[in-house]
Amino acid sequence: MNRFGAAAVALALLAGCGREASVPSAQGHAAGSETLRSGAIAMHATAVQTDKLPEQVVRRYGAQRDARTVLLVLSLRLGEDADAKALTAQRVEATVTDLLGRKQTLAMREVRDGELVDYVGTAQLTPPDTLRFEVAMSGEQGRHVMKFNRDFF
Repeated sequence: MNRFGAAAVALALLAGCGREASVPSAQGHAAGSETLRSGAIAMHATAVQTDKLPEQVVRRYGAQRDARTVLLVLSLRLGEDADAKALTAQRVEATVTDLLGRKQTLAMREVRDGELVDYVGTAQLTPPDTLRFEVAMSGEQGRHVMKFNRDFF
């Protein structure tokens, strides 16, 4: 398993964010994580309250560790699992809407670790709440859009 796979599994296992509630376009595979496949390209999204993560993970992504902060990590990969190659995006957009209809546009930034590329941003919430994520990544490989819900406690 490559570093991305290990990090995604660690984030997903530590998430404890409640039940999966994905829309048909996205396929959930672990708590806090979604994957959208389009041919050989996979778009991964992980949304986790930062207080559920180890301090070193939160620090690596430049976030604040508390129950009111959600870390969103997005990536594009070409290929399957351990053999997947990281793809870069020219444009990354993410919005989050809570149950009361309050919308946040997330400032996404690129984080590199060797050959791996992730795009991260943070959202604020008042638990318990359900957040609806709408994310899009565009680049040479086309535009990929994913929508999913996540419960936070």
